[in-house]
Amino acid sequence: MRLIVVLVLFNLFFANAMNSDTSKDSVNYYLNLSREQLDKQNQELSIAYLTKAKILLEKSKNETYRENTALRNAIAKSERDNKRINATSKLINILAVALVSILSLLSISLYKNNLFRIKSNQLLVEKNRELEIAKENAEKASKARAEFLSTVSHELRTPLNAINGITHLLIEENPKDSQVNYLNSLQFSGNYLLNFINDILEINRIESENIPIEQINCDLKLQLHDIQKSFKEIAEANNNSFLLEIDEFIPANLLYDPTKLSQILLNLVNNSLKFTRNGYVKLSAKMGEINDKKVMISFKIADNGIGIPEDKQETIFDSFSQGSIEINRKYGGTGLGLAIVKKLIELLDGSIYLNSKVGLGTTFSFELPFEIADETPIVKPEIQYNEEILNDKKILLVEDNKINQMITKKMLENKGIFCDIVDNGEAAIESLQNEHNYDLVLMDVHLPGINGTVATQKIREFNNLTPIIALTAISLNENREMLLSFGMTDVITKPFDPAKFYKTISEYI
Repeated sequence: MRLIVVLVLFNLFFANAMNSDTSKDSVNYYLNLSREQLDKQNQELSIAYLTKAKILLEKSKNETYRENTALRNAIAKSERDNKRINATSKLINILAVALVSILSLLSISLYKNNLFRIKSNQLLVEKNRELEIAKENAEKASKARAEFLSTVSHELRTPLNAINGITHLLIEENPKDSQVNYLNSLQFSGNYLLNFINDILEINRIESENIPIEQINCDLKLQLHDIQKSFKEIAEANNNSFLLEIDEFIPANLLYDPTKLSQILLNLVNNSLKFTRNGYVKLSAKMGEINDKKVMISFKIADNGIGIPEDKQETIFDSFSQGSIEINRKYGGTGLGLAIVKKLIELLDGSIYLNSKVGLGTTFSFELPFEIADETPIVKPEIQYNEEILNDKKILLVEDNKINQMITKKMLENKGIFCDIVDNGEAAIESLQNEHNYDLVLMDVHLPGINGTVATQKIREFNNLTPIIALTAISLNENREMLLSFGMTDVITKPFDPAKFYKTISEYI
């Protein structure tokens, strides 16, 4: 019987042991039952309950241990996750704070930069406006200066033409020996003043960019030989040798502006001959690089004259600049020649260089681009006019200045030319319409009423045969090509050189 009870108790124990709700309360419950049975002197049942309590207690300890271990693992994992989350959160917060700080600083910086930019833009606008005003004022001043000098130069030509013309007429009339020196001095002074005026006008034309560049098919070698011939007397006057060295490979047919090249070379050669005594001046032209039809030619003008002081070499190309006051007094000159040379060379896309030592001499060198022409240039033979050609010819002089009328008419009559005079463009048109036997017309450009260019245009509407030569003191806005475009045959610049005056007339009469 006891065995059965024990078995029943053990079955109950094992059944209860399978229950997942085993806890300390169950252990206490069976302990209490064991005590009650013990109190009732039912030892076997008490032992059974006690045994079950022990088993439940042992089971309870095992399950609690496993649960605690899992719980501890879970808690540890949660703690790790929490720490990681907390660290990430802190990092995000730090980054957010840093980002907000950076954005705040950037905003403040952009705001300040924007304010600075606005102020800078306002300042720049004001400065640009000031610069524009200054530029406009400078341009106006430069234009006014150029127009003033041009007007002065132009207006000086009229009385200068009278001075040179009357001087020439007096010299031709066999003056007394005591008067010859005075007249020669007067003629020299007039020519000096004319060169000065021409230089001022040339500087103004270059600076005003009112100077066209021509492209004419010419023989450069022939031009250089002509320059050498033109300086023969000047070189001999100072006991100098003027040498010419030309590269044989330079083509004979080149497109360039011969007038401007002559201005450059004449100024440089004349300058070297003036400052050299008992020495030499050498002009050389050397072939340079050829690219397609473009060719570079180097020019060099060397002398063994007085040289240029080193402290003056930087300013020697400035207007009105010379080596010293003593040099100016001894050798003369306006100080404009080298300034014109530099501006012309730059206008032709070149650069000029200077190498000079006091007492040893000076060398000017420059390089200019040329274009090779397809055809050989036609060289016009130099015309040596015969005064007999001018006899009994009839010329119409259109001139409003009474002194110029008198001088020009007298110069023409001295060569046996008949001269009729009118003083305005309308009268010139009427004379050509009624009189068709004029051999040539000398047309002053600046006339009252319609000017000489308009008068020439109207004459060309009914007469294309009679040569019309412009007489003008070329101003800033005039040039030879412009005058020829109105129908003029040629141009004579006032005050004119008598020899060139007669020679030009003889070419067309």
